[in-house]
Amino acid sequence: MITYLKIVVIVLGVMIAAGVAVIGVKLAEKSDELAERSGDAAGDAEEATAAPARRGLGLPAGAQVRRMAVGEGRLVLAVAVPGAGERIVIVDLRDGRMVAAIALEGMR
Repeated sequence: MITYLKIVVIVLGVMIAAGVAVIGVKLAEKSDELAERSGDAAGDAEEATAAPARRGLGLPAGAQVRRMAVGEGRLVLAVAVPGAGERIVIVDLRDGRMVAAIALEGMR
């Protein structure tokens, strides 16, 4: 009777160890996947910052970027322009081209 109990405990211990090993491997694979994705996003962000620096966005001197967001291949900037208020500038991350500039008149 005790031998059967020892066998059951050993088998269950091995199964728990195998399960923990599988979970560890899956977590490592997922973290590699996420690291690759964030590397791609960082590359897009680097391209986005590099392209406008080369070409320029046509912002007037003294303009300041107040907020920005990245998503769906676009960079959205909230820009404060001295004497002209704020505007939203949308930039395509693939080529650094300004897609739109929207003046926010009377919004404070």
